Amino acid sequence: MTLRAVHPDFLTLFPPDASLIRLATGFTWTEGPAYVPSRRAVIFSDVRQNRTWAYTDSGELHGEMTPSHHQNGHCLDAQGRLIACSHGLRALVRQEDDGSWTTLADRFEGRRLNSPNDVALHPDGSLWFTDPTYGIDKPEEGYGGEKEQPGNYVYRLDVDGTLSAPIRDRVKPNGLAFVGAERLLLADTGEGKTHAYRIQGQAATYEREWFSVSPGKTDGLRIDEQGRIWSSAGDGVHVLTPEGQELGRVLVPETVSNLCFGGPQGTDLTVTATTGVYRIPTYTRGLSW
Repeated sequence: MTLRAVHPDFLTLFPPDASLIRLATGFTWTEGPAYVPSRRAVIFSDVRQNRTWAYTDSGELHGEMTPSHHQNGHCLDAQGRLIACSHGLRALVRQEDDGSWTTLADRFEGRRLNSPNDVALHPDGSLWFTDPTYGIDKPEEGYGGEKEQPGNYVYRLDVDGTLSAPIRDRVKPNGLAFVGAERLLLADTGEGKTHAYRIQGQAATYEREWFSVSPGKTDGLRIDEQGRIWSSAGDGVHVLTPEGQELGRVLVPETVSNLCFGGPQGTDLTVTATTGVYRIPTYTRGLSW
């Protein structure tokens, strides 16, 4: 059984014959999927093998970068360019049209970042990214080094290049997703809870704990067009109402790290889970600006 409903509405999100398909396997720790429409492919990381991959709509798996400098999370910027969090470079980077990479941010207030982990685009064009210490603490996920920042912050990179740190109160900030221009959901894998922040321009004000999952914890998460929350968990993908109440689960045989919507119609849910990459069709799409 792939789908486990808690509320009857959950099953209406999928075609009647929907099932989970494993697209590829043999990885070590898959992460950071992002669908790139111009390439008709999902780009994802194998953080611990120091590689990135592309899985195309036509069903082909292509190697991207070796080494990838332990890239983790990805998203698209307002111009559709691929943005990546690099544990190894301790930087937020952007892929240009010619395939080269530009460093967008690697220092804050004169000190090196920890190891940027996940990134999300705000409707105003700014990029918000989390910066825990996994790439420093885990030799299999980065190049090590010394922690220079006094905390594990969430940063905001303005369209003019200005870097600020609006959120400084989390343990290990990880996955993040905007519900709209005025609310951010932020997973903290240091404590296993996801929190909400009210966004006003460059500022973020804490609201409350929004939800938690069990088994496991939220690593990556996405919001669909109706505001529902799709969260990674130890047993699959948990789907919740906009208020954080569980609707049901997409069961996956491995621990899920992250997920994204994509495909020709934008309705395919791609899931990165430990050694594999999986896909299931849905009747919804990811929220985008």
